[in-house]
Amino acid sequence: MKQLIIAMAGILAASCSTTKIERQIVQDFAREKNLKNIPYANASYLIKEAASDENVLDICQQANSDKNLPINKKRIEFSPTGIKNWPIGAEEISQLKPAYKKDSQPYDWSAKKLGAFDIPIIEKEELMSKIHDGAISISAMGHIISKPILSRDKKYSILKYSSIFYTGGEPEHVYILEKKRDRWTILLMLVKNYDYDPS
Repeated sequence: MKQLIIAMAGILAASCSTTKIERQIVQDFAREKNLKNIPYANASYLIKEAASDENVLDICQQANSDKNLPINKKRIEFSPTGIKNWPIGAEEISQLKPAYKKDSQPYDWSAKKLGAFDIPIIEKEELMSKIHDGAISISAMGHIISKPILSRDKKYSILKYSSIFYTGGEPEHVYILEKKRDRWTILLMLVKNYDYDPS
């Protein structure tokens, strides 16, 4: 019984530590991207429903395996293009996949999970409804961020980001962030290559 209590306490401590790291990643990402003050958006909101992280590791794997190919042969483009050492290698991505495939439950952001966050949290449907009714400006923007995926050494994280507004939205991008001097900074941005030629 005592061993079970110790094991449960260890799991709880690890879970709290991971939640704290995820909170810092999302807060630092929002600051670096300046999501609170998008120049053409009248107001910014974080969408409560987190983006799915289902294919995030597949995108990283494709970008990594195609990184030395000509631009028209890359399935995924990334920037900056001159990176020499890929932050999360193919072997580690393969090891991370089973753990994150098990964790396929929908995830919601909340003030409890994010702490003091500069951007109000709102459900996607509520944002669209309030814009439609005129309660929120038509130029308001909703930011959709996935729950971050951490590298095994917790030096890198991966998340998916997109944004929506009343008349459309911006496509999904995958970001790899690096922890430097107690802050998470964007290292790479990955996006589908629309000029990809499979022939």
